[in-house]
Amino acid sequence: MTPNDNIATIRAALAAFNANDVAALERLVDPDFVYIVRGHSSLSGEYRGWDAWAKGLARIKELTAGSMAATPEVILADDDHVMMYARFTGSRPDGRTYNSHQAYLYRLKHGRLLEGQTIPVDQEAFAEFLA
Repeated sequence: MTPNDNIATIRAALAAFNANDVAALERLVDPDFVYIVRGHSSLSGEYRGWDAWAKGLARIKELTAGSMAATPEVILADDDHVMMYARFTGSRPDGRTYNSHQAYLYRLKHGRLLEGQTIPVDQEAFAEFLA
């Protein structure tokens, strides 16, 4: 795939995440998908396979009443990878808010997400928000 194709896939995945459209997101994911959330938040760790990552996504959306969303600021790509720097925002029913940057690294295969990582810039704020 071309860099532009890979950017389009990431933009589609992000739009699906922001819209809470898990079915649309699943169509963009390879069956051997692996996702890592860096840091020490309650969601940090490695997720192997779509089912595991779907549970992680459901937990994020549950904790934030569906408010978590990302807005890309920079997206760079080559034929296999996409790096995105984005503002990630959300709120919790108890009034806590999160508004910080995160870096994302993805590897794609045949137009589908094969590997991904979330790297929160402010590890402490992310962990406290999700505690």
